Amino acid sequence: MAVARPGGLVRWRAFLTSFFIIAWTFLLSVVATVTMPFSPRGELYLWFAQVWPKVIFAFGGIRYRRSVSPELKPTERYIYLSNHESLTDILALYATLPEKVVMVAKRSLLILPIFSWGMWLAGFVFINRKNRAAAFRSMDQAGDRLRRGRSVLVFPEGTRGDSHSLQPFKKGGFILAQQAGFRIVPVGIHGTHTVLPRDTFPVYPGRIAVAVGAPMQPPQPGEPLDAFIAQVSAEVDRLRAEAQRLWPDASP
Repeated sequence: MAVARPGGLVRWRAFLTSFFIIAWTFLLSVVATVTMPFSPRGELYLWFAQVWPKVIFAFGGIRYRRSVSPELKPTERYIYLSNHESLTDILALYATLPEKVVMVAKRSLLILPIFSWGMWLAGFVFINRKNRAAAFRSMDQAGDRLRRGRSVLVFPEGTRGDSHSLQPFKKGGFILAQQAGFRIVPVGIHGTHTVLPRDTFPVYPGRIAVAVGAPMQPPQPGEPLDAFIAQVSAEVDRLRAEAQRLWPDASP
């Protein structure tokens, strides 16, 4: 179902926010990339990545809330698996996740100059979903990031959904967790699809919420994954509902 949009000044503000995102992202990408020699592990870059969405949200009138499981340990590294409803999911997660993370991103982002350079230098992993062998090599790289002390963010649906129901989860992130021996943290996002619906340009004011769940231990290497994938998918779906309840009044 299409989301009804107000007109007038709100629509103009939404277009202005979209252009601000482009300009702000370019400027911050330049600054963050230039800092890489001073922070080779990408700490400064990832700090900028956490500041980046908060400025955008303040400019665009986007309010956000989060809930985080008390079971997460600041000394432990995780694989975060989140639902995916909008391009603004990335903004929402970098504004709300309790630690710095690198992302498993589409290889097509490499065509973006400066923006993708900084991501690559900071240890982000680019995946080619059309090439199964290359995709598994990318997951090996993500495992290397984990072993070096960096948590990883994966969108297991592979692409954006319709905000109504989850798409089937791909196995890559689960195989990574199983082989690398790291726990999975399920994440549910709500509201980003109203801020920026799929295949649209204006970014509207609104309310978004993120619920970060408790860590889940994957099966031992060699054990079947299907039941665990179904369990994680159900938990992400539950967390989506929990995130929605963070804003009792759903209207912006």
